[in-house]
Amino acid sequence: MKKIFTVFIIFLSMLIVLGGCASKRYTKKATKLEAMGQYANAADLYYQAIVIKNTNVEAFAGLKRTGQMSLSKKLSEFNKSYNNQNNKEAVYLYEDARNYYNKISGVGIDLNFPTFYNEYYEEVKNIFLENQYYEGSTLLTEEKFAQAENVFKEIVRIQPNYKDSKDKLITATYEPKYRDGLQKMDIGKYRQAYYTFDDIIKGAGAYKSSYDLKAESLNKGTITITIEKIKNLSGTTNIETNLESKVITEIQSFNNPFIKIIDSNNQNRVASSQNNSNSIAATDLSLYCEISKFTYNKGTVETIEKKGYLRKKVKVLNRESEEYEYKNEYSKVKYNEYKMSRTLDMNFMYKLVDKRTGEIKATTSKQVLVRDDIHYAKYTGDNKNLVPGYWKYLILSSEEDYINDRSSEINKLNSLLTARSQIKDYNTLSIEAINETAGIISNGVNKFVNEN
Repeated sequence: MKKIFTVFIIFLSMLIVLGGCASKRYTKKATKLEAMGQYANAADLYYQAIVIKNTNVEAFAGLKRTGQMSLSKKLSEFNKSYNNQNNKEAVYLYEDARNYYNKISGVGIDLNFPTFYNEYYEEVKNIFLENQYYEGSTLLTEEKFAQAENVFKEIVRIQPNYKDSKDKLITATYEPKYRDGLQKMDIGKYRQAYYTFDDIIKGAGAYKSSYDLKAESLNKGTITITIEKIKNLSGTTNIETNLESKVITEIQSFNNPFIKIIDSNNQNRVASSQNNSNSIAATDLSLYCEISKFTYNKGTVETIEKKGYLRKKVKVLNRESEEYEYKNEYSKVKYNEYKMSRTLDMNFMYKLVDKRTGEIKATTSKQVLVRDDIHYAKYTGDNKNLVPGYWKYLILSSEEDYINDRSSEINKLNSLLTARSQIKDYNTLSIEAINETAGIISNGVNKFVNEN
């Protein structure tokens, strides 16, 4: 713990030293710019120097000088616009000057900001806002909503409580959306209308009849889907039950307010993301699913005998230096690599059918193939010193023998020695296949409801 604390102190000291050096560099550059009459740029550098090191006395003095010059120039420009009755420009120039003053005050330097400028600002601001309010109101009357929205946004930014500008901003922003929602309802696009009214409520609350229209859109846009009993033609028993349960769970997880699910196996149970209905509504669509293939390939282990070397460090005497040193010796060994693949192949089809007309609204056929592969190595001896390579004869040497002791090759072998050796079983692959299939079906149902 003491060692960690010491390292922290050293690191902190380095940061302080580096920060002090950077602060001095900024101050030096600022001094040169000030001498050249570039007061605004100099003030920016003095400011950065203080941010880095707030005890830089020279930077404080420099910012006090150049900051005041920069502020005085901004106020002079504001005063010029005020005298020329350029009210909009004057408002923006004053805001720029006030923001600059606040920025410099934030590092502890109090610049001179004469109070009479505040009085001038209030005068031009009131005239500007009055003109803006009249312009925005006119645009609103002419139903030029986007332009009116920009005008009232600016008014509210400058003075949030100016007359009824907030209300007019809400009208300018949400009236077009409100009308769009009504139009969507008129042409039967209730689900799109629902989300339009939902956006209005989130932004403007109870704007006109948005709550009632949202509820009406939900009621008229809801689709009731009966999950029909899944046909299992694969010869593998019980998978249809698992798939049906997973499909219902996946559809519910979307929390789509327009989907009500009825399980055909239990007409008294309604699974709904809304949970606000006490009776089963008339079915709009039926979901039919069929499993045509569910083939499990267990696979077999492939064993590959590999030849390598066991590395050992030995202490030997160097006859020239008469000193002991270490060198690597390699002995020939065998180890095994194992490979295995296991798959589960599933074919299925689903379709959404209009129960009243028998029309197929959507249909999809797909193959889902899940697999697991393992590749690992085993050695009964010292794994840490096992080195890949090849040898032809165990006792005799051969020109074909080689030791592959490059670190990259050793790392590959180590990865195989520590790799997973347990392959996924039937139950795991079966669950993965059913989950993937249920995901495809549920996504298809949710997409159909959202797009139609």
